[in-house]
Parts: sequence; structure tokens; C-alpha cells
Amino acid sequence: MDRERAETHLRQLAEAELRHATTPGARVLAHSGRLSLVAQALIAVGAVEVGTADQIQAELDHALAARQPGAGRTAPPRPIRDAAAAPASAGPGPWRVVPAGQVIRIRGDDIRGELGLVTYLQTAHGGRFTTAGWMHGPPAPDPGSRPPRPHPPVSREFTASDDQGTRYTLRFSTRITGSAALAGVLDLRPDPQHEIGWLDVRTAPGEPATRINLDPRLPAPDITVTRTTASPGDLLADVIAARVLALASTFPQETPGELAAARPGLLPHAAGWLGDVITALQAVGALPSSSPAPGQLAGLCARLGVTGHGITTLPAADLPDRWLSMLTRYHRRNPQPAPAPGSWVATAAELPGLDGARIAILGLHHHEHGTVLNLHADGVTWEDDWEYYRAVRPLPAPWIRDSAGRWHATDHYALRPLGDHGEVTLDLAIVPPLEAGIRWVDLVAAGRSAEVRARLPLRWR
Repeated sequence: MDRERAETHLRQLAEAELRHATTPGARVLAHSGRLSLVAQALIAVGAVEVGTADQIQAELDHALAARQPGAGRTAPPRPIRDAAAAPASAGPGPWRVVPAGQVIRIRGDDIRGELGLVTYLQTAHGGRFTTAGWMHGPPAPDPGSRPPRPHPPVSREFTASDDQGTRYTLRFSTRITGSAALAGVLDLRPDPQHEIGWLDVRTAPGEPATRINLDPRLPAPDITVTRTTASPGDLLADVIAARVLALASTFPQETPGELAAARPGLLPHAAGWLGDVITALQAVGALPSSSPAPGQLAGLCARLGVTGHGITTLPAADLPDRWLSMLTRYHRRNPQPAPAPGSWVATAAELPGLDGARIAILGLHHHEHGTVLNLHADGVTWEDDWEYYRAVRPLPAPWIRDSAGRWHATDHYALRPLGDHGEVTLDLAIVPPLEAGIRWVDLVAAGRSAEVRARLPLRWR
């Protein structure tokens, strides 16, 4: 990959934007969405530094502001981000990833519920449970009225003591995901300094303790690694396809034309600057000229009725199986029974490293709006919001294949840092959601030199 060429390409693109802005009758914009999208793509593949891209964008903003009416005023300075502000630690210390699979009951005057401790993770930077369950608030004040929405038990004092006598408080980062379903993480304070055999957890002073055994007795996922070769541009094209397909799945199958006519911003720039992204990736050597990705992305847009994407390669008829599976479901899907809201699956494992990132599976849960896969990652950099975001990089687009042979994309990432060390827990929406009766799923994630496949048995609780 040619980093010098990447910076030159961005500067040439900025100059083109400036020339366009000075064309008689052209509208002067405060910033260029095209430049921003291309810059983020080059950052994602490691071709340009965040600070360099920000500096080029800031220079363009300043030049555009100077051409606006009242040009004596200067443009507000664009902040130059420091790539090290969200450090990638990739600490060498061992991780402990345990499928906990136990329930604590919460009872009180105002709430009641069951909180599943799905998995337990301990790294050099702390310990936490992923959690899921349900909660009900006080009854409705009047007959026929809706009961008040329950509040997560963040104000309650959960305490615990372990098998070596160390005491902890358990701090919630929890959210209500439906009328009663909730999910989140439960952090141990202080950070555990030794391997914990079990924890006695109390949800309120004077309440009996619930013993949480941290001795893994549930079957571990089967993990296979296949050596492959993929360019950074090919991997990014897969991320873009997953994002487009996940969004397409939200449209009714009876009205596929709505997708092509979606208002700006609803389908992330698929009708705008994808061609510029492809051109930039090829120019800097991140995407080989022999890659099928441009034609496949053009073919995906054609199948969805999306035009104006700017990809000049002819649409390919031969698309990856996972894309075709989701396209088939987009055009022919029927509602199917789903797992109960608040249900969860205790499955946990650390995956082999991908492109320097450490990733661990921390279970699944289902709420009223869909199915969520929990991952923990280290050796990553937090990714600022952009149209084809992944929350952190490097992180491939994890795909899910269920026991019925259907593929699912992942989307809508919620990020929970573990301290200030670059470790994050991620919530990934599985799109479309899993259906009841699915016996297992394969999580498939690809890096530049390997593809990892983990088979997760589904035993909903």
C-alpha cells in the first residue's frame, strides 16, 4: 500500500472539490461528504493517518469558507484528531472467558425481574459480566392504563464476595431494550487481581446471596481457522456490503423500489460516492485491479435497484453466497417465530487473532427488536462514526450462518470501553434476527491472512 500516494490522492480530491465549488452557479458547501467518505475508507485500510486526513479536510473547509459571502470571517477550526487518543493496546496478558449461564433475581417494592449473567470476562484491565434478562416495574396506577416503564437497577447496590474473601461492588452499564427486556454489562470494582472460582452476589442488603460458579461446564464453540489471502480493500468492500444489506432488510419485500428512492442518508451513500471509494482504494494499492469486489458491489446495487453509485465496473452476476442469501430473504421473507424477549445464550470463547486484534465471543441475547451478539476486542482503535462504520478497526464484518443455511449480517454497534486501555465490549445486531428453532450458528470473520469460523450451539434461556 502506498501511503504517500494516499495522501496525494486525498489532496487531489480536495482540490477537485474546491474547483467545483468555485464554478459559477455551484453551491458552496461547508464540507465535502465525498472527501470525508473517501478519507475514512483510506483510514480504515491503513493507507492514511487520521490526523493527515483531518488536516486536508480542515484546509478544504478553510478555503471554502473564504469563498462564502462575508469571506473576512474564517471557518471554525476543524479539530485534528490524534490517532493515539483511543489506543490499541493488544496487551499480552491472558484472558479468561467463561460461559457463566446463571440467573440472579431482583425483587423490590418498585421492580422485579431476572438478570442472566451470560458470560464472564477477565483481562489485565478488569472483569465484567455480559447480562440479559427482563424486568417489570410497578403495576399500572389505573385499570386499563399501561404500567410505568421499568428503570434499570443502576441505583441499586449489588455486592459480591469471591472464593478468596475479596469483596466487590458490581456496577451496571445496562439499558432497557424493550417493554421489559434489558441487556448490558456488569463491571466488578475493584478490578480482580486473581482468578475467581465463584462469586456470592447480593442484589440488596440483607438479601440472600446467589452463588455464581465460574467453572466452565458448558460446551465450548468449535473453532476452525482457514488460511486465506484478502486485500484490505476486499475486506472493506465486504463491510460496505454488510451495511447495505442490513439496511435493505428493513424495507418491506413488497416495495423494493423504496430502497432505490430512499431519501439521502437512509442508504449510506450507495447512490453517491461508492465509485470514488473504489477508485481511491485501487489508486493506493489497497484493492488489486483483479479484485471482483467492484463488480460485486455494482451487482449488489443492481439487485437492490440502487443507481448512481458511481462504480464504473460492470455489475457482476456472481455474488458471494452470503450476499445472495440475504438478497433472497429480502425479496421473499415471511415473519417467523423468534426467541422470547429477554432470553439469552451462554456461549464464550476467545478467537484466534485477526490482523493484530484479539476478539472474544461473550454470548447472545434476544430482545423485542432482534438478536444481539456480544464481542470483546483488544488491539483495536475506536472508529469515528462514518457511513460504513464498524465501531473499531481492524474489525471485519462478522457474518452469521444459521443451522438452516441462511446468512445474516451484523450491524448497529454499541460500544462499551473497559477502562482507558483500548479494550471494548461490542453489541452487534444480527440482521435479520435469528428465528426460534435454530440449533446453532456459525460466526464467520475474515482477516487478511485467515478466516475464523466458530460454531455456537444455541440453548436459549
